Amino acid sequence: MGRALVEPAIVPDIFCSGLHDVEDLGDGLFRFTFFAKQRSLIDQGEESVVVARIVMSGPAAYAGSALSMKAISGKFRNIVVGMMVAH
Repeated sequence: MGRALVEPAIVPDIFCSGLHDVEDLGDGLFRFTFFAKQRSLIDQGEESVVVARIVMSGPAAYAGSALSMKAISGKFRNIVVGMMVAH
């Protein structure tokens, strides 16, 4: 196993509809901006609201991407391939 993971205070889950942007901050750091879709209170249209910004090192982001792909491998393949073809 790896390093022990501790949670001295409760960290809430954040629901995200997608990843909006990845910014290169320099010094090997990247900022990931996540959003959630919701109905606008102004015009009842759909809007994307920023719900989280996470800064990670390049190696941590790469490892996280590989871990994510391993966890979801095969479960959403048909949906993701369909989305890629549609764009």
